[in-house]
Amino acid sequence: MNKQIALDPFQNVVASGVAICDMNKLLGTVLEKLTLTLGGTFTRAMITKIELKANGKVIFETDGAKLEASNVYNGGTTDVTIVKMDFMDRRAVTANARQAGTFDLSAASGIASLRLEVTIAGATAPTLIGFADVSPPTNDQAEQGIRFLISRRHRATQVIGGAGTFALSVPHLDPAGGGSNFRRIFIYAANCTGFKTVREGIAEHEVLKLQNEASQKDNFKAPQANLIVFDPVQDGQLQGRTWDTRPSSGVRSAQFYATFSAGETITIETDELIPYAAY
Repeated sequence: MNKQIALDPFQNVVASGVAICDMNKLLGTVLEKLTLTLGGTFTRAMITKIELKANGKVIFETDGAKLEASNVYNGGTTDVTIVKMDFMDRRAVTANARQAGTFDLSAASGIASLRLEVTIAGATAPTLIGFADVSPPTNDQAEQGIRFLISRRHRATQVIGGAGTFALSVPHLDPAGGGSNFRRIFIYAANCTGFKTVREGIAEHEVLKLQNEASQKDNFKAPQANLIVFDPVQDGQLQGRTWDTRPSSGVRSAQFYATFSAGETITIETDELIPYAAY
């Protein structure tokens, strides 16, 4: 963080509606984090959708409760009046691993407009203000490999019909559709008991929920109720740890399976490291 810049006022901050903040004033910087402060009778649970859009495309989407659970899992603190979108991985062990995923908004990035939309439902006299942690772009050769990577977060819901093992519809996973480079995959589910990842027909991660969370605790993560996290970078390393399903990385087939003790509707959210130019 080099500067903390107040966001322009949100428009349409109402009890039920979409509050909008144009953030073009941040162009030319590297966006590391957004912090929003809620006022009135307005809680995170009343934020039913958050969308960050670059050039009109959704690059980051979640909701208040799910964002909070993933933040706390990754070591963040919690405050009832604060919502944080942290694009850095602050527990990573190298400078590049911490910085990867921030949004380089310099002219070379191709991003010409940036807007945040917050959908509010059921609040009373809500207020919403925010600020951004930013740094200047750098031409440091050591950072060239990660400079234009963004932490894309997309979501999907899936109906699990009952107890059993099912292939999950993880956004952008299929190599036939271009694949992606996953830093983490968040599964918001009450009945998930374990998962398995497969690339090129070979099982690479196959663990029960209890085993997965024990490993994450050893790496200083904080597992949350009703949240299963596939986290190949949990030890703070990045190089060689992300789960890449892109054909450009030589991957032709990839699947993600999860086992459930009962049926439910789940939400899957991704944490991907890709260049905006590949969007």
